[in-house]
Amino acid sequence: MTQRVYFLGIGGIGMSALARWFNIQGAEVAGYDRQSSELTRALAEEGIEVDHTGALEQLPDSLRREMATGKPEAWTVVWTPAIPSDFPLLHSLREAGFKLHKRAEVLGNITRGKPLLAVAGTHGKTTTSTLLAHLLQFAGIPVDAFLGGVALGEQSNLLLSDRREPAPWIVVEADEYDRSFLTLSPRHAVITSVDPDHLDIYGHHDAMLDAFVRFATQVEHKETLVHIDAARALLDAVPEAHEVGLAMYGPLEDGVALEPTWKAGYSHVGHDADQARFTLHLEAHPPMPVRWRLPGAHNAANATAAAQLATQAGMAPSQIPAALAAFPGVARRFEIKHQGSHLVIVDDYAHHPSEIEGTIAAARQAFPQRRITGVFQPHLFSRTRDFMEGFARTLSALDECVLLPIYPARELPIPGVDAQGIGDKMVGCTVETPSESRFLDVLEKLAPEVLLFMGAGDLHQWIDPAWERLQPQKTQDKTLRTEPNTGRTP
Repeated sequence: MTQRVYFLGIGGIGMSALARWFNIQGAEVAGYDRQSSELTRALAEEGIEVDHTGALEQLPDSLRREMATGKPEAWTVVWTPAIPSDFPLLHSLREAGFKLHKRAEVLGNITRGKPLLAVAGTHGKTTTSTLLAHLLQFAGIPVDAFLGGVALGEQSNLLLSDRREPAPWIVVEADEYDRSFLTLSPRHAVITSVDPDHLDIYGHHDAMLDAFVRFATQVEHKETLVHIDAARALLDAVPEAHEVGLAMYGPLEDGVALEPTWKAGYSHVGHDADQARFTLHLEAHPPMPVRWRLPGAHNAANATAAAQLATQAGMAPSQIPAALAAFPGVARRFEIKHQGSHLVIVDDYAHHPSEIEGTIAAARQAFPQRRITGVFQPHLFSRTRDFMEGFARTLSALDECVLLPIYPARELPIPGVDAQGIGDKMVGCTVETPSESRFLDVLEKLAPEVLLFMGAGDLHQWIDPAWERLQPQKTQDKTLRTEPNTGRTP
């Protein structure tokens, strides 16, 4: 019997990778998503039926027949918590007797017993996991990867090896949202960061830290690579963390060797002309200078974690600098969308204060002496409420900031929580909070030099229109320009 899988929320980055995997395995795949997007259109082109109405009559015929009989047989239903629990189609499938499987549960099932490399952390998962898959591909090591972003060059969030022997390594993002990563049993793993996030799920930071320690206990080799900042937080808050094998990586002072408990590190982070640079330190190997396309200390950290895991999967350390130099990047991770003599537009997924801080620092490193204008779209009312102060502090490092309305995703509005609340707390930075109808007019008035689009919502739809609108600014009078912000706030 042909396997049949229906995805509720098929347009999500993790869900779409699973849908593609089942489709390639020969299953009949269909799904629902609220919005049409580049991802859903790509799925349709690959032969996957995607509905945007949520109407019962739009379900595949055989699925509707199973619903009518109340006897689920051939169809498996996979859903994401991003779908509201009271969504009518979700309710109808549950009432018809279908067992609903979370994405994480399905991913855990298809990776169980296989050589798994897992990348966990509140920030850096997508870049690190994509880097890891790229390194293994570069070294000729078979690898399959379920990614949380679109790998540029491959133009996909699912990478599959042409070789089935030896069994390919599987690279996955170990998502902490809804404790999803506890379904995984990796052979090797990394924790990149444990900053507070998803407090709507965990309630408080310590509960989230406890979940990360539980994840580390599931690593097969009983040793988890952890960024030094994350390790300190885990060891301080969770007594059980002292009983888990934690191997460190992180920034090193120039000329300082790895400490005994460290596996990897990075130093000399900088930027020359159009290339970023850093020095990579791996245990039992001489330091290696790296020149590549991703600026910022946070990206050097991501590369270091990926490099260490790649060596554990069999990659020769000497291959890593050339592989990093060849890395094309990840969509919406400091992705330069447009570049001219007068304007650069960068798209970045940053939606947490720590991510914003790293993205702005990377922009200042990559584009010194140029004004940095940010466009930020807060993601979720709850996250905006929880991190209002953090957003205001990190965004104040911009020269100018345009705040778009909150992208609600799965949430209803929270009274008193809006983007203006962030702007009211910012200092040392010009702030605009226009309606969407006035957004391009405000950008034209600001005449930006480097324009950072930051957020996890749909603000990237404005990038091409912004580029088109700002083309006449090529001859903008330089007397209108101000000195760059140093990033310091009074």
